[in-house]
Amino acid sequence: MKKILLAACIILGGFSGVRAQSLFQFGVKGGLLVNSSDLKYTFSGNRDRYDKSSTKPGFELGFQARLRLPLGFLLQPEIVYSRTNGTFPIDETNGGGGQYGDKLKIRSNWIEVPVLVGWKFSIVRLMLGPSFRFPMDEVMNAGVKEAKVAPRLQSFVMGYQAGIGIDLGRLTVDARYCGNFTNITDKGVTDIYTPNLKVNERKVAISIGYMILK
Repeated sequence: MKKILLAACIILGGFSGVRAQSLFQFGVKGGLLVNSSDLKYTFSGNRDRYDKSSTKPGFELGFQARLRLPLGFLLQPEIVYSRTNGTFPIDETNGGGGQYGDKLKIRSNWIEVPVLVGWKFSIVRLMLGPSFRFPMDEVMNAGVKEAKVAPRLQSFVMGYQAGIGIDLGRLTVDARYCGNFTNITDKGVTDIYTPNLKVNERKVAISIGYMILK
């Protein structure tokens, strides 16, 4: 009888250990960013302009962790490096044309820290939460000129993410809508080219991940 009880305790202990390990997961992820930002800026003469097609796709790479909570809920913090791109027209009075061309290209690099709360049923996850964004640098290219213009970005941007995900074993697939509560810049790209530039970034992130620890 004692041997049976001992064996039962060992088995239950093994199951509880496996369950404890499965409460936390850790992995990597990467994906495509489909950008659809609002871009507002003012040229000379206080003429407001708006270009709907100026943003371009970007990408993200990083790490994801997951803590399982009771009743199917979960907490998923992440840290990712992301890059977004945009192109803006420049009028002749503000440096457009000639050797600089008529386009201003912007490439922004960010560190993003989403902290998402979700609910999982079967293999499907629903996710929602804030995203804390910190700029690394920004590269501006106008024709043959290129320069980093990091001070033009906000030092901190508060955003949000919401979406759906699927878990296929260790593989994760996510589709999220990402937006900001604040502009990523309200200072203008440069005082010469596009003063008073305001960018409220919105994008769709489609990513694939792999859970190394599960």
